[in-house]
Amino acid sequence: MSASSNAARIGVWGASGSGKSSYVKKEIRRTRRLVVFDPLDEYAPLMRAPANVNGPPTANVNAPPIPASTNDLDAVRLAMRNDWAGFRVAYVPQSGKEPLALSALCRLLMRAQQPFKDGKSNLGLTLVVEEMNLPFPVHGGAQKCPGFAEICSRGRHYGITVYGLSQRIAEVSTRFRGNCTETVVLRQQGPRDIAAAMDATGASKAQITGLKNLHYIHAANGNLRGGKINHRK
Repeated sequence: MSASSNAARIGVWGASGSGKSSYVKKEIRRTRRLVVFDPLDEYAPLMRAPANVNGPPTANVNAPPIPASTNDLDAVRLAMRNDWAGFRVAYVPQSGKEPLALSALCRLLMRAQQPFKDGKSNLGLTLVVEEMNLPFPVHGGAQKCPGFAEICSRGRHYGITVYGLSQRIAEVSTRFRGNCTETVVLRQQGPRDIAAAMDATGASKAQITGLKNLHYIHAANGNLRGGKINHRK
């Protein structure tokens, strides 16, 4: 029997420059056991930031150094093994191969989290998927990326929290959008994305179109709240 899980699936949607990546980076800045699917290779500096400020060191000091960002799935596996309780690593997929790369990464993470599902571990894991429209598009996403489709459906039982980000909410598969426990909508651009954001949150068109950069609407359990990203520490 799997351990009790409060793992979430969080969709973060906003046009370029709206602040969606900033929102997620603030959320995960102290998160242990973190893997980022990073097509634009922009998370490496954050991966080097210490996640153990409020706890003891977790890394194997005798292990060889692992880069904060890698395009090698074996290096991701090694980073996880060398710091099992506190790993933070970004995986940069080959351009044009994003669905296959994310699917393979998700298979690795589910194998790693099997002890959680079996009730033998209480260690969760956080997966951030940037540019989600590339590996998990609205047309055929589950078929192109079956590993991530599995996490959408069953990842909670493995203790896997997912943040999914895209400029275009309407271009991301509903397999993820429809399974989100939380939705964060920032400034949208275009009628399809505005409509999809309204559908995902229950917010009005005026609320969605009134959003400025760094302002967002957070929807969870039928409740809406507004917020603003503050870049100050």
